Amino acid sequence: MLKLNLLTALIFANTFIVCAENHNRVYFNINPEDRRIVFHIQLNDSITANISFDSGAELGCLILDSTFCAIHPNITMNSLLDIKTLAGSAWSSDNAPALIHKKATKIKIGNTDLKYDYMKIYNWKNYMKTSSDGLFNLPANDTTNVWEFNFENSYLEIHQAADFKMPENCFVVPIVKELNNPYPFNIQLPIKVKCADGDTTTLNRTFMIDTGISHDITLMYKADKLPFFSKKSDAIWTKIMGSYCRHYTVDATLINHFALDSLRIYTYNYPNKVNCDYLIGLNFLKRFNVFIDMRNRQVGLQQIKNFQRAVNLKYRRFYFSTNKTSKGNYLVNFIADYKGNYYKTAGLQVGDEIVTVNGTPYKKITYQEEKEFYKQDTLVFDIIRKGISLKIIVQVGKNEIQGD
Repeated sequence: MLKLNLLTALIFANTFIVCAENHNRVYFNINPEDRRIVFHIQLNDSITANISFDSGAELGCLILDSTFCAIHPNITMNSLLDIKTLAGSAWSSDNAPALIHKKATKIKIGNTDLKYDYMKIYNWKNYMKTSSDGLFNLPANDTTNVWEFNFENSYLEIHQAADFKMPENCFVVPIVKELNNPYPFNIQLPIKVKCADGDTTTLNRTFMIDTGISHDITLMYKADKLPFFSKKSDAIWTKIMGSYCRHYTVDATLINHFALDSLRIYTYNYPNKVNCDYLIGLNFLKRFNVFIDMRNRQVGLQQIKNFQRAVNLKYRRFYFSTNKTSKGNYLVNFIADYKGNYYKTAGLQVGDEIVTVNGTPYKKITYQEEKEFYKQDTLVFDIIRKGISLKIIVQVGKNEIQGD
């Protein structure tokens, strides 16, 4: 009986130790549509919210959806309203009206209380076309914790920085401070790239870590390596935030010994508000367990065996874009230059004014109606070109592979 009691005590003790070790471990999911890291967190100790993590967002700022706050009015009960402002994504020129509150609501992840300096409230769900209730980054100047994003098992574990040691098989890189780049997570990485046509190049640059984008590697319009990729003919064009980007699938090697097969390089040829030329996104990070240590200003990358790309199969190919004039007309301002663009093949040109599509005034076409057009076999565009009315008949490539 004594042996049995001792055995029971040992089992209980070991169970307690395991639980104690993992009390700050919180599991997350990645929604395949918006491909953001989403946690169940507690606001004011009583309100459960699904909040996205975005390392590219403002440090010390908690963003909440206005409709979610309307359902839970006590979130703002003790918070002083500061100013009205505009908010939005750096990837888009469109903004939404927002309210800034000087005092952020209490937020808890697992058993860890986090303090944010202020919160921003606006119609987040509608603006981002997402189901999450808001967004957060690390608290400003968080030097007491090390944040482990374990993509192998889909959990976040918050460690005490004073007692933490990086795993032995981690490659540790310093966080770089750049005067012209206000984002907090910039790291220097050498990445050797081999393209599908056999051409090679090396991206030995400072990269900003931005979990808010799904891309592997992103080159912005000022990146010095952009011309190298722009001349490649194997680009896949996709829509993003009302515009487009292109990606190329390459083989790559990180730090001379981490093989990164089927890496995707995304390129942007137009200006936006992103204040960095090279970025690392979610589908790069998902190849590792990632440790962010603000106290020692370093990031650990522990390569994992089973990488699964986060893919949104509903992402549409990009074909053309329009610009609304001061008179309310819509003119084609860009057409994607690739062989499979059936709008270009049908004869649509830059400068064409689109009047109707299948009889529906173009200016009145809703987002849902646009999606329904892709299911049809034929689209008839009534356009005006140099003052002459024309019809452009487009045979929709319904078998074209979609997804990003």
